[in-house]
This record gives sequence, structure tokens and C-alpha cells, in this order.
Amino acid sequence: MSKNGPFGLWMGMTLEDIGGEPEEIAAWRYQIATVPRPHSAFEAYVLQITPQCGLSWIKGIGLTIETSIYGVELRTSFDTLEQKLSATYGRSKRTDLLLRGSIWDEPRDWMQALLRKERYLMTEWSSQCHSTLSNSLVAVFLAAIAMDTKNGYLVVEYSFENKKAAEAEISEAEDAAL
Repeated sequence: MSKNGPFGLWMGMTLEDIGGEPEEIAAWRYQIATVPRPHSAFEAYVLQITPQCGLSWIKGIGLTIETSIYGVELRTSFDTLEQKLSATYGRSKRTDLLLRGSIWDEPRDWMQALLRKERYLMTEWSSQCHSTLSNSLVAVFLAAIAMDTKNGYLVVEYSFENKKAAEAEISEAEDAAL
């Protein structure tokens, strides 16, 4: 198992390995403000850590990006981070989609459509995309999120090989509560 994962974190890490004072925000999901290797584009990190599987998933939550209703600044930041991730992980699949029938179809409606979840801007790196993944990663996902029509942020998610086992562990624990 490699100890050179994203943000200086790796598959299977425990809460003790992480250290600090992670805030539990949901069952087996913890938010932390700092990581061993932080990136200036992110202000917080969410980790999925289960008792048996350890760390299986990481989400970097980006800084707020002030943008126009056209989303220019948010899209520019997305493009820049996408290029950096592509330099590391290679081939990807980009989805820039306005859902059929959306009334938010003018250029000035870009942020409104994103806010209403009628537009999506995301990129995936995975084996299906023939990406070059390492450090026990099975997928990397980048998305643009609207907070309102003038502000947005980026998220990047990393999934490790043990993610499915961790999700089964979570499901089993939740089912036992019924």
C-alpha cells in the first residue's frame, strides 16, 4: 500500500493516523481543516474512514470563487484545476451538460442553471477513461458547484480501492440499527 496519496493521505489510514481533531459530520465522515500536503485551492477536506477499511474516500472542498452570472471565473478555475489533474492522472471524461428542456439556456443563465442542478460541469478520471491512476486510487472526480448566481466552488473527490468495501461496511452497520 502506497503512502503517497492525494493531500498526503492514503488508503486505509485510521483516525489515529490522521491526528488532530476531525469533526464527525455524518456516520464515518469527518471534516478536517488541514492535511499533510494541503493545496491552496481548498479550504476543507472530508474523509470517509470506517473501523475496518480505514480511509476510503477524500473530498477537497474548494475556496469560494466570486463569478459573473456567466460563470466565467468559476469555469476558468475549473479548467485550470482540470489541467493540473490531467497532468497527474492522464485521460479523462469531461461532462459539460445543460439538461434538455431547461429554461436556463442562455449564456447569462449559466450560474442559475448550475445552481438549479440543470447544468453540470464535471470531469472524471478512472479506468473506464483509461486514466493513469496510482496510490490505490480507482477514481478522481472534479465538479463545479454553485452556491448562488454569483458564487461557486470546486470539489475534487478521490476514491480508493476499498471504497466499495467501506460502503458495504457502512450499509451493514446502518442496517443493524433497524
